[in-house]
Parts: sequence; structure tokens; C-alpha cells
Amino acid sequence: MKVNDTLNGLINLPRKFNSVGNRSIYDLLKETGYFKIHDQISVESIRNRLDQSPEYVEDWILYSEDKRSSSGWYFKREDSQRYVVGFLNGKGNNSHGEYADRLEACAIFIKHEIDSIRCS
Repeated sequence: MKVNDTLNGLINLPRKFNSVGNRSIYDLLKETGYFKIHDQISVESIRNRLDQSPEYVEDWILYSEDKRSSSGWYFKREDSQRYVVGFLNGKGNNSHGEYADRLEACAIFIKHEIDSIRCS
């Protein structure tokens, strides 16, 4: 599988996950080919792909909001000019970064999230 095909599959994961309903996010991520080429996919390459289709950012915000977990990565809009990417460790501790560039924030979240899923 080519890197561009995998990137297309990655940014589309939330839409696909919502449309199929009965498949795990792990299985859908595996189908993108990411597991085989994860070392070739960077935050920068994800951000560049999002630059071509910025409408996917909202899908990732909604995906993050819909997660039902006490630990893991999250991505949210703080206000009209700031986006937050963070990690909840399940013990009430939260570390996060704030970004003015929504594409950068989304790409950082995607990379953390998919690596977390891949390693689970």
C-alpha cells in the first residue's frame, strides 16, 4: 500500500468508523495499511494531507469528543483561535498543548491516537 493511500485512509477514519458501526477502530486502522508503514507516516505528512481536505478536522474533534474512556489522547477546540491536544492518564492527571493552527493540532492528535491504537 502506498503512503498517500494510507494517509487518505487515516484522515477518513472517523467517518468510516461512524458509517460501519460494527467494526473496531483497531480493525479499520489496520486496513489503512498503517501498521506496515507507521514509521513512514509523520505528523508533517498528516498535516500536509489535512491541508488538502481541512473538513476532516471537525470529524476528528467529534471522534475525540465521542470517546468513552478515562484515559487516552483527546483533541478539542478551546475557542475560536486555540485547539488543545492532550493526554488523560486515567488518574485525573492531564497533560496538554495548545495550538493556534488547527491542522497542526489535528495532525498531532491523529499521530498520537493512531500510534496508541496500533500499540494496544
